[in-house]
Amino acid sequence: MDLSVTVSADAIVCRVSGDVDIASSSALRERLVGLLRLPNPRLVVELSQVSFMDASGVAALLAARRRSLLLGGELRLAEPSSPVRRVLEASGLGSRFEPEPKRGPWPLTDHRAETAPAAPH
Repeated sequence: MDLSVTVSADAIVCRVSGDVDIASSSALRERLVGLLRLPNPRLVVELSQVSFMDASGVAALLAARRRSLLLGGELRLAEPSSPVRRVLEASGLGSRFEPEPKRGPWPLTDHRAETAPAAPH
């Protein structure tokens, strides 16, 4: 799994690619929750390049969603790949996530770990 983050005026966008499974889901959860500490708690998780996601990946997304709601923010899913859509539909949890309306390319300003601290262990 690979993650990249961009920050725009209206959202923090986290692009996820590769496999999101039991081996990588805790890192995804920590990264997403860490991003919610930034001033703009509107988080968009772009999932078009995710090749596989299991239930642990869905659990990571749900944990970040719960945290965003506690902070008065929101978490939306953008362009989920077919493997992501399948696991969300199979789990019955797809309706818990607001879809991000499709739009042009996400901003290119890249703010990686130096901007978004990891969640405490």
